[in-house]
Amino acid sequence: AVVSTQSTGGKKGSFVNFKKIDNPHRNDFLKGQIDTFTAHSMEDIGKIKCLILSTNSRDKWMLDKAVAWRSGSTEKSYFYNQGTFLSSEPREGVSQLKLCEQGTQTYYITTTTSTDRDGGSDNIYPRLRISGKIGKKNPTAMTGYLFDPRRNNFEKGRQDTFVFQGLTDVGRIKCIEITADGDDKWLFEMIEVHSQDRRHPAYFRNEQEVWLSTDPREGVSTLKLCS
Repeated sequence: AVVSTQSTGGKKGSFVNFKKIDNPHRNDFLKGQIDTFTAHSMEDIGKIKCLILSTNSRDKWMLDKAVAWRSGSTEKSYFYNQGTFLSSEPREGVSQLKLCEQGTQTYYITTTTSTDRDGGSDNIYPRLRISGKIGKKNPTAMTGYLFDPRRNNFEKGRQDTFVFQGLTDVGRIKCIEITADGDDKWLFEMIEVHSQDRRHPAYFRNEQEVWLSTDPREGVSTLKLCS
C-alpha cells in the first residue's frame, strides 16, 4: 500500500508521500495489529486533514483506523474507515481510498450484550453513525469498528466500552445507526453514548430484541434507534 497525507498548512493542499509502507522485519497488516510507519518531509505541512491510501496489489486489505501526527507535535488526526477494502481487483475493493478528519470531539460508547444463550458474538464488527442536533443543524459522526483486539468483545451479558477520538461534534445526541459487517449474529440490550463535552449519556435500548447480522436469516445488518 502507498500512503499520502494532505494538510491545510504550508502550501494549500500540501502532501507528504510515504511511498510504499512496509516494515521489512515484521509481518504488517495482520488482523487486529497496529503498525507504525514514518515519512520525512522538508516542509512542515501543518495539521494533517486527509489520508490517501492506494495499492496496485490484487490482494485485499481493510484499514480500521489510522492516526497521523507530525514529529514534535501532540496534535493528532484520526481517520476511520467505513468498511471499504483496499485492492486493485475491482471485485474485492477500491484501488484508492481517501479518508478525512471529521472533527475534534471524543465519544464514549458502551454496549451491553444480551444474556440470551446465543446473544454474544466474536465476529460481528459493528460501527455506528451518531446523529444529533445543534440549533437547526443535524450533524453526524461516523465511528470505526467497535473492536478491542486486547479482549473478547461482546460476550454474553457483558459491557464493553469503546473510545473514538477526532469525530464530528453532533451536539445533543438524538439517534444512532448500527451497521454490522460480520456474518455472526449479535443481540445487544443497550448502547450508551456520550461525548467528552456532554457527559450526560444518551441511552438506546433494543426493546424489540432485534438481532444484528449480515446473514438475513439471522438478523438485520443495519438498525436505527432514537432516544
